[in-house]
Amino acid sequence: MTPRERSVAALEGKIPDRVPCVPLIDTSYAAAVAGMPVSECFINPEAYAHALTATLDRHPDIDGLSINIGLSDEVIEDCVKKDGAYRIRTTGGLTWMVPENDIGSIEACDITSTDDPRIATDEYLMRACLRTLRAIPERIRRNYLINTTVTGPYSQVAFLLGVNQLMLATIDDPDGLESAIRQRVPFALRWVEELAALDPACVWIGEGFASNSLVSAETYRRFVMPYERQVVEKIHSIGKTSLLHICGRLNESLESTVETGADGIEIDWQVDVADAKQRVGREITLKGNLNTGDIIRLSPDAIYQRTREVIAQGRAGGRFILSSGCCLGRDTPPDRVDAMVRACEDFGAY
Repeated sequence: MTPRERSVAALEGKIPDRVPCVPLIDTSYAAAVAGMPVSECFINPEAYAHALTATLDRHPDIDGLSINIGLSDEVIEDCVKKDGAYRIRTTGGLTWMVPENDIGSIEACDITSTDDPRIATDEYLMRACLRTLRAIPERIRRNYLINTTVTGPYSQVAFLLGVNQLMLATIDDPDGLESAIRQRVPFALRWVEELAALDPACVWIGEGFASNSLVSAETYRRFVMPYERQVVEKIHSIGKTSLLHICGRLNESLESTVETGADGIEIDWQVDVADAKQRVGREITLKGNLNTGDIIRLSPDAIYQRTREVIAQGRAGGRFILSSGCCLGRDTPPDRVDAMVRACEDFGAY
């Protein structure tokens, strides 16, 4: 099987030849492999595509990687570089701080209420992701699982409002928040439609702000799950598989992720693989979940052994993809990724 075929089979609930190995490689690690500043990949989609391609040249035996969010000139209204860092203003009233060797984060949000009209009009992330996927050579897209992100409606609102304002709105303005989230659904659906022409193997729904580290199970069911379901239905309508990404703890909402209809869920290291497998492993593919800190700190032999243990917890009956719990850091030694691949080859066969 090709890496793409192997990974899609696992997501579809079929039995592949072995457990796929798809570490969560995106902006930071790829930039390091390519010898580029992380900031260049975050604000230049074509540079990002080059870095991801270089990563697959270095790690040809992994089964895939991921395109995460970034910025592009279509949405940048102002950009100032000082002392190696960028301060960038984009549509949506957002001011981003992008250090030279790190991904960008939002420094300030102009939108302060759920009824701001820009919530219904401003797009600020889609173009960078589309351009990155388009710039990856077709031969690579056909051979590997290139998880291409679509930011979920809830997390789109989180970016626009800021996390503090979002959390307060779940209590003080729940109806207004629901209205804002509904207004972002068409952006996510159009994002999926535009991805269809580029034939992604899988669409990666980014909902990092929906973690049980931040929200309760009840909040997830009200403000996140119904809208994720709409995005999943759209992904399935174009004939592609879907993969949810939710950072941190997920124990309280694990069963609710199944109700989205998604084909897979990325589980971070805080989620016990054996427990998740028992609870939902027949209904949704689990992708995870080596601790990214351990991957940096431990020796290749220790990572090989840890990977073997995680495979043993997740592989039975299929529906499992070996991965890191979250995005690999910039300083991750490449031989740790090699160790993960070797373990999958040695112990992942069905």
